[in-house]
Amino acid sequence: MRNQFDLELHELEQSFLGLGQLVLETASKALLALDSKDKDMAELIINKDHAINQSQSAIESACARLLALQQPQVSDLRFVISIMSSCSDLERMGDHMAGIAKAVLQLKENQLAPGEEQLHQMGKLSLSMLADLLVAFPLHQASKAISIAQKDEQIDQYYYALSKEIIGLMKDQETSIPNGTQYLYIIGHLERFADYIANICERLVYLETGELVDLN
Repeated sequence: MRNQFDLELHELEQSFLGLGQLVLETASKALLALDSKDKDMAELIINKDHAINQSQSAIESACARLLALQQPQVSDLRFVISIMSSCSDLERMGDHMAGIAKAVLQLKENQLAPGEEQLHQMGKLSLSMLADLLVAFPLHQASKAISIAQKDEQIDQYYYALSKEIIGLMKDQETSIPNGTQYLYIIGHLERFADYIANICERLVYLETGELVDLN
């Protein structure tokens, strides 16, 4: 009986990691679409967002089924709760990447393109945070989770610097307002994306230690 339960817990974790990988792939494509202003790729990302939603729903159903039909120990309960909460965060992260894709569709050619190097670095750091988290999660590495979450501060610094630059350009050049508005949306999506990574890091610390910590 316990062996079957352990197998189901393992399958649950693999499903969660699969969702995380799907979100990572979506984020990579969204940032590539942004860099290249590829509207076809942006459309594809928007149209495939439902796959993330469906995966999240399936994982939540599996969590509920395990809790209802099994008698989990305290550590098992922490694991299932952590997965259930974290998959909701991953789904929201997918929504933010779809939001970036929608913004790409609205960008006008030959208009404002603020601090693209900073924007690129912000996106690159966000992707690396998620990739590192997907490695740390199955190993239940709380110390690594804390280290990953601390990088969110650098994401915030990028956000504030880019916001200031974009708003300044919009004030100086009225024609930059349409693109400037979309870029403000984009950096907002990236900032929230990283916040959700920090949230999942908190779940990972809880999973290993049983302590609720604030890393965001």
